[in-house]
Amino acid sequence: MRSAMILALSTLLAAFVPLEARADTSVAQSQATLAWKLLQPTKPGQDALVSPASLASAFAALDLAADARMKNAIFKTLGFQEPTPGDAEKQLFAARKTLADADPAVFVSADRLVFPPQTPPSAGFLADLDRHGVSHVAADTSKPEAIRAIDGWVNEITKGKIPQILGAPTPHPSFVSLNALYFKGKWDKPFDLKATAEAAFHTVDGAAAPVMLMHLPISRRQYRAEGEFVGVDLPFAGERYSLTVVTSTDKPRALAEFGAAASWLSGDGFASRDGDLALPRFSVQGKADLLPTLRPDLADGLKSPTALAALGSQMSIDAILQIAKIDVDEQGAEAAAATAIVMRALAMPPRNPLHVVVDKPYLFALRDNQSGLILIAGYVAKAPKGAKS
Repeated sequence: MRSAMILALSTLLAAFVPLEARADTSVAQSQATLAWKLLQPTKPGQDALVSPASLASAFAALDLAADARMKNAIFKTLGFQEPTPGDAEKQLFAARKTLADADPAVFVSADRLVFPPQTPPSAGFLADLDRHGVSHVAADTSKPEAIRAIDGWVNEITKGKIPQILGAPTPHPSFVSLNALYFKGKWDKPFDLKATAEAAFHTVDGAAAPVMLMHLPISRRQYRAEGEFVGVDLPFAGERYSLTVVTSTDKPRALAEFGAAASWLSGDGFASRDGDLALPRFSVQGKADLLPTLRPDLADGLKSPTALAALGSQMSIDAILQIAKIDVDEQGAEAAAATAIVMRALAMPPRNPLHVVVDKPYLFALRDNQSGLILIAGYVAKAPKGAKS
């Protein structure tokens, strides 16, 4: 069952969607779509872990700087089926605000934009960041001290679960849109520690390995069973958060075979019925550059010369780094994720730009750069003929 449960174990952070945010099902559906897309590069037999919420929050900050073409690309990237900028933007920021209003003893999500000191964003964009609660700092990410500050911020927000997200200076002074989140919740009805027992976990290749299987007795819970799949939605205390787990009912299934049940991660279609549950204790972590997976959806937006004009220039996205971790046991779950969207201007101006104004006599040369020959050279002492229109 190990590979059969990859989908469930890989997208747990997507399931930590506050119930209030689920009032607009398009957000939950887009997050399930995004989770499934991010998992596609997973190699057969490998675990994976992603955080659609962290990625969406990091992109939300960039949406404030985006033109219409780039907004469409962002919303397509985030899994909205028909990315209408006005509607998708409203939904995205409403969901983000719901996260920001969470009980900090259970859940914390924070965003930050780092920009090169020599190329600050527009004042209007910085004001928008302030209005939406996104902190911003000027720092040269090609310097070790800037990386230490960024990684220190991520470490603080994630309570030490993710010590660093960048780890080393970038080749160029870069813009970085950051999100870090941390969750720690107890089950609404904890598993009985005495009922936990060793059992075999079966993989797609026919192998079996021992795991510690937790047990909940028959009780009324949120279940869904269709075709070859079955799922359960387990609430945490307070019932604002839940953990959705989906597995197969017949044989162990590879990740690619979970496509028919991928939408279940939105929480849609579950209903109250009697049932019991056996679930392994587990710890999963993931680390990846998500850009190769997301590049096709972003490509059209980045072709626009004003894609992120508020940042000051046409931008290139160099990496979308994400690290995620989760631990689940009889008492509850602890999870953390961090995302860094690393960007640079395609035409970064020099740090100490020269201002050249040719309004006095000058030398000039018409050169053949390949041969080194100077075809024509001259000196202009007075106002050139033809200078007037």
